[in-house]
Amino acid sequence: MSQVVPFTPTAVRRFPKVELHCHLDGSLSLPALRQMAAVSGASLPTDDTALRKLVTAPIETVSLIDYLKRFQIVTDLMQTPEQLEIAGYDMVQTAAKDGLIYLETRFAPAIFTDQGLTVSEALSHVLTGLHHGTQDFGVPVNAIVCAMRDRPVTECADVFTTAAQFADQGVVGLDFAGDEFNHPTHDLLPAIEAALATGLPLTLHAGEAGPASNVAEALTLGASRIGHGVHMSGHPQIITQAKAQGATIELCLTSNLQTKAITGYADFPLSEFLSAGLPVTINTDDRTVSNVDLTGEFLTLHTHYGLDWSLLEQVTLNAIDGAFVPEEDKTALRNQVRAATNQPS
Repeated sequence: MSQVVPFTPTAVRRFPKVELHCHLDGSLSLPALRQMAAVSGASLPTDDTALRKLVTAPIETVSLIDYLKRFQIVTDLMQTPEQLEIAGYDMVQTAAKDGLIYLETRFAPAIFTDQGLTVSEALSHVLTGLHHGTQDFGVPVNAIVCAMRDRPVTECADVFTTAAQFADQGVVGLDFAGDEFNHPTHDLLPAIEAALATGLPLTLHAGEAGPASNVAEALTLGASRIGHGVHMSGHPQIITQAKAQGATIELCLTSNLQTKAITGYADFPLSEFLSAGLPVTINTDDRTVSNVDLTGEFLTLHTHYGLDWSLLEQVTLNAIDGAFVPEEDKTALRNQVRAATNQPS
């Protein structure tokens, strides 16, 4: 494919892509937000430009905390069964439009309980939306359930225990999201132990807003994937630890620029990590908040880092290898990717 098809937006969009790090509440389309607002009678700007400005972070965002402020207007619209089902359905439709063949979307159900839903109910309704979306659009989308770093550790442990009850309904992994800088990995130990006790695999945000030591600790505690991890850059011992454990690295370029996890394109450690042999993947993080899709991220990487069809295939296969699905599902996904590579059109 690399010798025949130009690296164009249309061709990249058609390539069968896989994404592992995508937050549901940061990735909802404007039409879905309007539909969700209609459920509760909430008021949103009638102009799409004005609405997008409310829910999108500018590139000059000063920090992760500033970036996270854009989520509030969205999570206020994710408090009823109907709203959560709309959200789940929309996520699958978005994945299909972006040419994905598999997606793991993550969300924190405790955030959806402000108006009386339980964590279990919130989980159930998001999953219903995801399943309906997969039926209509044909893209399998599983869920990674997050606990929030700034919430009580006992609540976080309960979230993970509840999530495990949905392991046969599309919940495939667990995660911690939120303010990494003020709530480092070692503060989460009891909840991480509760997560591991469920038997579900663990991916942890680490090395994004916090230091490289958070990555080392997450790996030591049992995380099989690392969300972001960019602050491992320049720390060969931690990179070696990640490689030795076979940890998949979920890189997210645009959001890292916005949150100042990296200072610029030259600071993004894609080449460093690839050269070290880490199984790197490319992800959007928050499609709406960062105003990106996976097609666009690959095009940006093509422009700034020379990413070509060969590397696109490699990071996609890395994502399949790291996905929280059975091996037979991975085999089917790999076959789709290799068919696209071997049959240019």
